[in-house]
Amino acid sequence: MKLSELGEEALIKRLAEQGFIAKSGSGLIVGIGDDAAVLPGPDGMYTLVTTDMLTERIDYLPEWITPYELGWKCVAVSISDIAAMGGLPTWTFPSIGLKPDTEVESVDELYRGMAECARRFGSEIAGGDTNSVKGDDTFSITQLGQVEPDKIMLRSGAKIGDRILVTGHLGDSRSGLELLLKYGTEEARRKFAHLVESHVIPMPRVQEARAAVGTGAVHAMMDLSDGLGADLPKLCKASGVGAVIYADKLPISDELRRAADMLDMDATQLAASGGEDFELLMAVDPAAVDSVILACGSTTEIGEIVDGVIQMSLSDGTRQSLTSGWEHFAQ
Repeated sequence: MKLSELGEEALIKRLAEQGFIAKSGSGLIVGIGDDAAVLPGPDGMYTLVTTDMLTERIDYLPEWITPYELGWKCVAVSISDIAAMGGLPTWTFPSIGLKPDTEVESVDELYRGMAECARRFGSEIAGGDTNSVKGDDTFSITQLGQVEPDKIMLRSGAKIGDRILVTGHLGDSRSGLELLLKYGTEEARRKFAHLVESHVIPMPRVQEARAAVGTGAVHAMMDLSDGLGADLPKLCKASGVGAVIYADKLPISDELRRAADMLDMDATQLAASGGEDFELLMAVDPAAVDSVILACGSTTEIGEIVDGVIQMSLSDGTRQSLTSGWEHFAQ
């Protein structure tokens, strides 16, 4: 069987079932299945550990993104995982593989982007590794964080009747990518600067996550890295529940709607299936929705946790399967 036939989630499950990946054990509080692993930490805190990898031609094209933006994005996607666990970023460890003919000034800009992103959210680069590659450049970030035991957020706590909330807008990053594909860097940035920026300079929702967790009303949380259609099923599977998403409640920016018209694409489908938004997906106590929205700001109720399958309800009342998002190895 090929990886393209198996997919990322099934691969991880396969490796765990063969005993190659620890699920739990002495000193491991939470293993695979969430946005970060959880270990005992100092002063009664938990330590969070996550890793993310970006690869040239798979996750980005160098002509679309500056070295500074690439450095920022590499760190931002890992910090987003720490936010999704309710935590605060602490230390960042980049491991990078670069072609030997890479300009040193580009590496300076790459690290400037990584350092500024880390510091923006309370972290610092504390080490890492460098290597040469003969093919595509590769970047792997190990990000540490910390969280109070009573504030840690997992995917497995959603309850039937909970309301589903997301921060920000959905689909902006995916539409930015589609614009780059169709128009190229210069024209895409000129026509839709915000959408392209959403794709190349994502903003982890650390502050919003801490505010949401502080209400005590969030039962489950994760970040939207692969798209609502790919990530909501992960949360539902972990919690043993289903969900209904209301299409007309998806937070879609006016800029995305204009871009969708130019791209001849459906704005709702871009919002439902687009990846790399790095917004928060939350299952919230129905009695406290307003409190969470007030605490987080720019947060929208989009659906409900139910007993059953995952569906999207359209404006005419019909329901359909939620369009899947990004699948590693299958793209």
